[in-house]
Amino acid sequence: MDLGRFGTARDQLEVNLGLMELQSLETETSDEITLHLTSSRCFPATEYLLKQQSVMEDDWIVLIVSIVMKACDCGCSENLLKLLNLLPGSSFLNSHLRPYLNKLSNSSLSLADLAVFLRNVVKIMKELLRRFPSCYADLPVADLYCGTRMLSDTGQLAADDALVTEVDEIMKLRIEKADELKRQEEEERQKRRRPRRDGEITMFRKYTYSLCLSVFGC
Repeated sequence: MDLGRFGTARDQLEVNLGLMELQSLETETSDEITLHLTSSRCFPATEYLLKQQSVMEDDWIVLIVSIVMKACDCGCSENLLKLLNLLPGSSFLNSHLRPYLNKLSNSSLSLADLAVFLRNVVKIMKELLRRFPSCYADLPVADLYCGTRMLSDTGQLAADDALVTEVDEIMKLRIEKADELKRQEEEERQKRRRPRRDGEITMFRKYTYSLCLSVFGC
């Protein structure tokens, strides 16, 4: 990967992931994308793009989803985790992707490109749920489900039942993760309560035994 066009270490603080840079990055391999976005030189710009950037055009959203989806095939788990860790609760998911998913019927994408976009979102959501199960509440899975269902019900995805099934499955996975975490939390609460209850039982038995000795001489 030719990192020269993205700048050098000397201009690290001036790195800006603009549209042209992102379009160029999309042509790179998964490993190259992840290595670049998580490098010490570029990571501040990546973090700003995903967590702080307040204004984002629709084509940026589609492009970033495509890049992150491609990064999910990266062979370096450490770099991928560093990148994906920026997403839960981020402005990109909540302020940009979520609203876009809720206005899919007005998207300028062709139906074919829209289907590709939705599959890319599904892959990212699956990867996030797999790696960060507790982030389920921070992901726009319900918005993805509603947006896809709306397109399906209006016939715009009539020929793509497989995509609708994929979205149904990711929604079920989100529900399963939520239920699983609730069970784990309940188990932890029970474990925290048990020592105190065991202690109370032990104290009660000691008290009963002492009372028996004093009253009945047993």
